[in-house]
Amino acid sequence: MKKLFDRYLQAALLVVLTVAALLAFLGPGAGSPLPWLVLLALAGGVYLSRRGEGEGGFLAWKEEYAVGIEVIDLEHKRLLNLINNLQAAVRFRTGEEFERQALEELVDYTRYHFQREEKLMEQHGYPDLVGHKAQHDQMINQVDTFVRRYEERGRDALAEVADYLRLWLLQHINGTDKKYVPYLQEQGVR
Repeated sequence: MKKLFDRYLQAALLVVLTVAALLAFLGPGAGSPLPWLVLLALAGGVYLSRRGEGEGGFLAWKEEYAVGIEVIDLEHKRLLNLINNLQAAVRFRTGEEFERQALEELVDYTRYHFQREEKLMEQHGYPDLVGHKAQHDQMINQVDTFVRRYEERGRDALAEVADYLRLWLLQHINGTDKKYVPYLQEQGVR
């Protein structure tokens, strides 16, 4: 609730500064320092309001996330999009139906992706399959805990789920997933 209040407060401040800038330019005019100071405050307000969006914000695919195996990269991109859908549900209060759908689709696709990734590793004899699968299982257990919280508390639990998945996925891609890539590429997987 505090985040929502903070957003409304930021929006109200930006509106007030915009009106003040317009009035300052109409009143004293561009020759006075007042309109320029108000305009500078407005620009600073916009900058500060956007700076916080990285926290719990939407993800954009970056080439540094690529592992170099096409099917895995495509699935990771899909996961990022599904996380963004959940983030949208959280941020814009889209309603219970969309929230539930976004959460279920993300959880289902995550399970699907893990199974495909594990199967690929198994087919090619990846030596640390058991360790990698253990990380997947741990993440799924944590997600199941969040889903239960969502069932109990409703939308209040969604931000937690979205933040966890966003951070976990990026760390997993850039850490654990990139460890198996050289081995699979040696086996001819592209």
